[in-house]
Amino acid sequence: MTEREFEISGKKFKLNKIDAFRQFHIVRRLGPILGDIIPVAQKLKSFDEKGMSEDDKLEHFAKLLAPIMNGISKLSDADANLVLLGLCSSVEIHQPESNNWAKVATSDVLSFSNLSLPVLLQIAGRAFAFNLADFFALAPQASHGGK
Repeated sequence: MTEREFEISGKKFKLNKIDAFRQFHIVRRLGPILGDIIPVAQKLKSFDEKGMSEDDKLEHFAKLLAPIMNGISKLSDADANLVLLGLCSSVEIHQPESNNWAKVATSDVLSFSNLSLPVLLQIAGRAFAFNLADFFALAPQASHGGK
């Protein structure tokens, strides 16, 4: 697997880049809650689930998702949909029967009704870290006077 590919619950996923304009709108909606989300995104990007049981993975993600869920609860329904669908629209799921990839979501609708909420949030978290890491890499430098 490449850095773009990951597996959750036996399903293979592939991350793609979100265009800068959509990234802008996602960040704009998340602006008020980014303090809760950035540390979690950094942990998700470096998370290595190899050798972990499903229960350990679930416990780890539950700890990581608590601050995200707290932040997300502050968003309006429309903003939450824009963020979640915007992030998930950059992810593809492998279709083993045809050996093709299909988008998990469009900007308006989830394409697969059989994806559980924990899986969907993990997908969104990984898409967030993959797409916005460059943007947030500057944040610590700026907060310390650029040094």
